[in-house]
Amino acid sequence: QLPGGERVPFLFSVKELVAKGNSNQFGGDFSVPSYRGATFLDPKGRGAATGYDNAVALPAASDAEEFEKENIKSNAVLKGSAVFNVAKFDAATGEVAGVFESIQPSDTDMGAKAPKDIKITGLWYGQIS
Repeated sequence: QLPGGERVPFLFSVKELVAKGNSNQFGGDFSVPSYRGATFLDPKGRGAATGYDNAVALPAASDAEEFEKENIKSNAVLKGSAVFNVAKFDAATGEVAGVFESIQPSDTDMGAKAPKDIKITGLWYGQIS
């Protein structure tokens, strides 16, 4: 939920994260896949890989510019970035924990809407072996 109360769907991800840094802080960029897959159909039966090409009552008007964003579905992979701060490290067990901040794009409704930048903060935990 964004400030102001607007709810925005997003897929939290750190896919293909390449993190660089030191023992106190590290971070990097990662890929953010589409919130919905290519076979997802919207309420009018349109999809990126399956479904109808358009959902307009007058097929001759389906190629009109006003319907283009809704009819042409996209599963573009977008980019996000994250920074991880290390708060605790236990050398005996290899456990490490801290806080993170991630900025990534929201869902685009398969290309129909512009993504919004979502800032996510939280706790993280890992074990180094």
